Amino acid sequence: MITEDIEVVKEIFSIIDAGIVDGYDYFCYDVEVGDGFIDTGLAVEKEGVEVTDARTDFDDTALYMLAKQLNKNAKERGEYWRSFVMCYRRGGQVKTSFNYDEK
Repeated sequence: MITEDIEVVKEIFSIIDAGIVDGYDYFCYDVEVGDGFIDTGLAVEKEGVEVTDARTDFDDTALYMLAKQLNKNAKERGEYWRSFVMCYRRGGQVKTSFNYDEK
């Protein structure tokens, strides 16, 4: 990942972090990017309880555009990932992993 990608990942994190309405201790956000669509999922843990339908208030369009930008940047470098997962536990580090297409 290059510097520009890190900035995009930080923006995605900021939107998710601020948009989980009832707070969290841990979250895991997954994104699959396809031709003309993205599919996302969010799992949140609070006080040891996992919630898959956490109340959120974030700009889905902004997340879509950022995910597409991250994917475009990677393709321009010859890296073809189809999905990524971003996880964060309060007080820890943001962990982002990518699932690559076999090309």
